Amino acid sequence: MYATGKGAQDAHEAIRPTYVTRTPAELKKSLTSEEFRLYSIIWERFVSSQMNPSKASTTTVDIQAGETVFRASSTRVVEKGFQNALSLLAAKEQTKALPVMEVGDPLELIKFHPEQHFTSGPPRYTDATIVKTLEEKGIGRPSTYAPIISVLLDRYYVVRKSRQLIPTVLGKIINDLLTRSFPELLDPNFTAAMEEKLDQVEEGKTDWQSMIREFYGPFKGKVASVLETLESVKGVMDEKTDVVCDVCGRPMVKKLGRYGFFLACTGFPECKNTKPVPLATCPRCNTGQIVARKRKRGRGREFYGCTNYPACEFVTYFKPTDSKCPKCGWFLVEKEDRQRGTYKSCINPSCDYLHTKEADEQSA
Repeated sequence: MYATGKGAQDAHEAIRPTYVTRTPAELKKSLTSEEFRLYSIIWERFVSSQMNPSKASTTTVDIQAGETVFRASSTRVVEKGFQNALSLLAAKEQTKALPVMEVGDPLELIKFHPEQHFTSGPPRYTDATIVKTLEEKGIGRPSTYAPIISVLLDRYYVVRKSRQLIPTVLGKIINDLLTRSFPELLDPNFTAAMEEKLDQVEEGKTDWQSMIREFYGPFKGKVASVLETLESVKGVMDEKTDVVCDVCGRPMVKKLGRYGFFLACTGFPECKNTKPVPLATCPRCNTGQIVARKRKRGRGREFYGCTNYPACEFVTYFKPTDSKCPKCGWFLVEKEDRQRGTYKSCINPSCDYLHTKEADEQSA
């Protein structure tokens, strides 16, 4: 068995098989397909964690063609190690083996495929990668990882799209404000050091009152200083609109709130009228506006419906865009699939218009 690492979080026991000798193959007849897959994952993960690492050999060949050098590589497993215990969690096939070659051997050019590649930025965080980063930097505890992500989503600092966590305008503003005002507090090293101090308090090596006093004094002064200048940030994202308040007749502005953008009366606080931001004109009744909605108490998936409901019951789960279909005049919506990625298509079920990425690039 391996010893516990220094940074290991041992507050929660791992899920592991009671008897390692009971292999998934032995219990398969007694389990449903879902139970078998779950038990296989638990068994394989536990057993492989106690085995030797696998060893692989990588062969790289440089091929000279005039002034250009081409490189080919292949990898093969020399010692399977822990991979011997993996079946359901087995890695994908290794690269194909290279043929036997010697230095100076002439090679025949069969075909040349010229391709251009562009450097892309790092991928956005997902739930899994952000948890991995928190673990690597020693931030938080396993019990706090899920609440951290929930807070980011609940406060509209990020939105989830295709499993990715994408920062919102509000999130970027808050991030800029905090990093500018509290750089030392947002340093991952500070968070990890604070976790270590709390562990020392738990072990009786540090007096918690002295530790908190040392931190809270400077922190309180910095918060008071930031609050004095916070008013300059309010309203920075307000945007004028042509919408008139149907309560007092004053113009309404587009504001950014905790749950996204909305329309608010400029007569606040005398008039507290607010409205959802209209995204498109309803194609069914032609008088109402399509706005984002949620079920009562904010539960369930967001959908888009007509403001004339219940007289007009038009509803869609696809987000409307500000573009109209050139064939039928209905609005286009955002869609996504693995083959085409993100694209636009007409919301009209009787229209076959499909707006792809390629069409956008050609019209740009």
